[in-house]
Amino acid sequence: MEVLLSAMSKEQKKKAEIIEDEVTISGNTDPESDLETTSVPKEEYDKLDAMFQELNTKCDGYFDKIQRNAAEFDNYKKRTAKEKEALYSEAFADAVEAFLPVVDNLERAVSAITGESNELKTLREGVDMVCKQLKEVIQKLGVEEIEAQGMTFDPQFHNAVMHLEDEAFGENEVVEVLQKGYKLKDKVLRHSMVKVAN
Repeated sequence: MEVLLSAMSKEQKKKAEIIEDEVTISGNTDPESDLETTSVPKEEYDKLDAMFQELNTKCDGYFDKIQRNAAEFDNYKKRTAKEKEALYSEAFADAVEAFLPVVDNLERAVSAITGESNELKTLREGVDMVCKQLKEVIQKLGVEEIEAQGMTFDPQFHNAVMHLEDEAFGENEVVEVLQKGYKLKDKVLRHSMVKVAN
């Protein structure tokens, strides 16, 4: 029997030892004898072994499922954080964009006021102060004016609406800013509307 046990795998050895114990319990002392006489305990063993295999398979399945759920939850947390950040940036950009026409109108009002009368001068100073204050507010929010005047045309930041042929200017040089552009960090809120030479 020991020679047979040494040639068997661990699982086979365990089964053989259990069968040997059952044979001994049933009163059969000859391990080499026919196992037919111990059919009831072997059936119970097979039943228990099948149950063990089934439970082991279920356990492995549950473990895999837990690992997958943990990974999915981690991905969900990361995705949710990114979505929140993107949503906040979009909402913030939309809010700032709403201020831009006000800035434009104030700048137009400041440039339209001319003359030397005290009334006009006082009005100009008041509008100029409001315009500066509003620009400071949007600068604190992180909004920057896109530089365009005298720069080389860049379609990422500039929107060319007029073209000018003049040798006094360089190729693709912005010669006039018709409407200022603004950006928030790397996001362009509004392109600068420009006139481009050559």
